[in-house]
Amino acid sequence: MVAQQLESETRRALDWEWRVALLTILGGFAVAIAVILFIYFRTPSPQAVETARRAQLTSLMKSQALVCSQAMAAAKNFGIVPSYASPASLLPSETQVRGRYLCAAATNIGHYNIAVDLYCRELKNPRCVQLFSVTQQDGTILYKRQS
Repeated sequence: MVAQQLESETRRALDWEWRVALLTILGGFAVAIAVILFIYFRTPSPQAVETARRAQLTSLMKSQALVCSQAMAAAKNFGIVPSYASPASLLPSETQVRGRYLCAAATNIGHYNIAVDLYCRELKNPRCVQLFSVTQQDGTILYKRQS
């Protein structure tokens, strides 16, 4: 009788341990699945990455084009470049001087290289883009700022 009682208590204890082990295993699977789903939905899709990259590139190109439009406006305001001149290239090229960029302009008669210095990041502010020099295609200097 004592042996039956010990066996019954042992079975109940083992049954309880088995349920705890089963619950632990199922809980582990649930956590693993939750982590996998989190990583899957957290990682951006290749299309989203490409869209973000294109938007960033478009923004960069717009800001670069704004530098050249400010340079052209400054050269026209000084009367160095004719008012009918148009940009030959929308994107500026870098020079060896830090913060100085070169923009190309053209008319039906000639080509101009307009060098500007950037003093701040607010490109819409005309004071941020200062005219440095304007040269013709043959190298003739039309304007050069005195430093």
